[in-house]
Amino acid sequence: MGLVSKMKLKGTVGSRGDASSLLRSPGDAVLVQRGTPRWLLLSCPCGCGAELPINLDSRAGPAWRLYQHSTQGLSIFPSVWRDTDCRSHFIIWHDKILLFVRTDEDFQSPGRTQDIAALSEVLRKKIPAVGFVSYVDLADSLGAVPWDALDACRHLVKNGVLREGFGKQRGMFRRI
Repeated sequence: MGLVSKMKLKGTVGSRGDASSLLRSPGDAVLVQRGTPRWLLLSCPCGCGAELPINLDSRAGPAWRLYQHSTQGLSIFPSVWRDTDCRSHFIIWHDKILLFVRTDEDFQSPGRTQDIAALSEVLRKKIPAVGFVSYVDLADSLGAVPWDALDACRHLVKNGVLREGFGKQRGMFRRI
């Protein structure tokens, strides 16, 4: 895993035009909300200075999912992967930014082992013995953040309870 830094939510505003002035440092973020969350504007965590608009409104095209938890913070899914300029690839997970250095890196929950262990127990009962199921589908069935479900499934793989698929089935799991 590359760099782990804190995402700093600087506020919630009603329009994108009101957000830019609040973004000063890498990882600063502003939520644009009009009734429902519309955008997360983020100062690129790599430090390049770019302002990244992350669409949260599926009515405006392809969108990321926003997960807000009062004590664990904000998460978005899927990862953000810039295909221009700095080419940063990162995850926003419970107010932390996990910036990948290589494209083939895996990640682990930064310091949430108790939460992941508890979720692992719930997930273990939902995973079939025959056929594979996606961590995203598992997360959706529980109302969980997909990154948490993936981390919990990989925790179960390390403990010899699950098997993760390879190639196109990577991120899909079944019981052993």
